[in-house]
Amino acid sequence: MVRLILILFISSLSFSAFALREVINVGILWEKRPASSLVSIHTGSYTLYGDNNPVKQFITNQTMVLRTNGALVQVTSGGKVVGSFKSIRLKRNTWGSAFNLKAMSPATAKRTYNDNLKVSVYLNKLKLINNVYIEHYIGGVVEAESGSRETYEYYKVQAIIARTYVLSNLSKYSKFGFNVCDRVNSQVYKGMSTRNPDIIKATNATRGLVLVDSDINLIQAVFHSNSGGQTANSEDAWSKALGYLRSVPDTFSLNQPHYNWKTFLEKEKWLNYLKKKYGYPIEDSVYLEYVLDYCPTERDRCLSPLAPNTLLKTIRIDWGFRSTFFTIIEGEESKYVYFEGRGFGHGVGLSQEGAMRMAELGIPYNKILKYYYKDTHLIHLSALDFFRGE
Repeated sequence: MVRLILILFISSLSFSAFALREVINVGILWEKRPASSLVSIHTGSYTLYGDNNPVKQFITNQTMVLRTNGALVQVTSGGKVVGSFKSIRLKRNTWGSAFNLKAMSPATAKRTYNDNLKVSVYLNKLKLINNVYIEHYIGGVVEAESGSRETYEYYKVQAIIARTYVLSNLSKYSKFGFNVCDRVNSQVYKGMSTRNPDIIKATNATRGLVLVDSDINLIQAVFHSNSGGQTANSEDAWSKALGYLRSVPDTFSLNQPHYNWKTFLEKEKWLNYLKKKYGYPIEDSVYLEYVLDYCPTERDRCLSPLAPNTLLKTIRIDWGFRSTFFTIIEGEESKYVYFEGRGFGHGVGLSQEGAMRMAELGIPYNKILKYYYKDTHLIHLSALDFFRGE
């Protein structure tokens, strides 16, 4: 109790200097790294550094082309080659500066990023790293993961889990020289938030807030699109049981846009898969009934209780199903099996559509978080610094 009171007291203090200065490195356009890119200054001014030496100043609307030149990054501006370097850095001169980035090979749409850019060559392609103030990054993630039409209260929820997630995964891509990437296997990030001012407002309103467990460790703040009416235990989707990632009933996700789905497979293909993948005895009528007439009342870990190796998480991946929460019905003509599913995603942690509905109903962000992440505490980074002796 004394420890919890101390947490709450420290949470009311101003942020530490460490927290306010924090920046992260995000690998951008990481899925399809380009061989060349066009960079322009969106706002403010920048200094271009080549191999740590200042090379040229750039102001708003000025452009440069970056392309691979063997193991070097060649910079061209105004039709002239500025130079070729092992690495370059585009460093902002003033707070609030931003740059535009458009890959040319392969081509992508233009994106706008806050703060700084670092570029080198990796496997004959450009390795692009956005060196960005964490709250700028959080705003971008909230927009990319939530869209621009949600409530202010929901944006606060997404900002907190996005911040908690990235801070607990800072070493995920350390072997590549950055913290996280911009893909879904980190968090989706497409640059600065521009489409709804409530996103920036919500990010600022929750600045520095993170979720921790009872041992004051940052939680794995995982989330998914829709739970289908019940979230999943962490061990049912992955391998480790975590006390704060417990299955909970989730009526708020019912009848939302990604609540249900349907598909079908040829019966022969389905049964052959089970036999080949799991050694499942499809010739046995008792075993067969479980995989042709499957109707769970709640989330399961495996498809058949007679075969614990038939993990639903593996079946979902193998067939590209939207979730592991589904029923199976054999068609009357016995040629097909029909799958009727609920939910979208792994089902662990927060259901985005459920949380969106809760926010629409006027439930505050802290209660939404407590609902999906059991026995967690909402604290400032300054409190986290205190307990870690920083």
